[in-house]
Amino acid sequence: MAQETSKISAMMDGKTLEKDNILKMYQMVQKATDTEEKKNVMKHSVFFVGQLPLTSNHIVDIKATERIVNTTVPYESLDEYMNYLLEGLSTQTLLLKKESGEYEVNMKFEKSIAKVKKIAHAYELEKEEELKEALSRAKKMYQIGTKYYNSGNYEEAAASFMNTIEMAEYRMGYYSLALLYAEGKGVEQSDQKALFYARNAMVKGARIAEALEAELLSRLEA
Repeated sequence: MAQETSKISAMMDGKTLEKDNILKMYQMVQKATDTEEKKNVMKHSVFFVGQLPLTSNHIVDIKATERIVNTTVPYESLDEYMNYLLEGLSTQTLLLKKESGEYEVNMKFEKSIAKVKKIAHAYELEKEEELKEALSRAKKMYQIGTKYYNSGNYEEAAASFMNTIEMAEYRMGYYSLALLYAEGKGVEQSDQKALFYARNAMVKGARIAEALEAELLSRLEA
């Protein structure tokens, strides 16, 4: 089992929707010149397509993709990195850019993408398994942070919530820290940091953060 888990991690190494990986993929696309290089870059890039959230008809869900990318890319650089991702993949015809501006997955590569989706899912399960032991400790720390928050000791609350993130990437720790940054309690107010933590919470499954995300986006886009 350990060997299989290690193999999954190795397969995903450098191929997740994170800042450095997206930039590296885009640069590889731009530099690829001969046919063999282009084939290798395409094989690498299929992993990115396999992690993209889709709407109906294999259309890339741009909003959900931005949410994922924003968990590692600062808000001010988000448009740039979304361009790296989408244009890099469409240059390889892994995504087809429609006249509407939407990006559609090229189902010519359906089998490869389906395989990658399974690998990416296994990778997420692997990470969750690694954090499972620390999760109970993170939940206890979260309760401590909540007590600090309710007593008005916001700095200690923020420190406690950050600890839950460092311990187990606890989704409610992300969400509560997002609220503190949005309100400027115990930390310096920052809508961008609040959005970063809110989106991390949502990617981890905290739907409670949806309203906060909408509010923060409204502020930032005003």
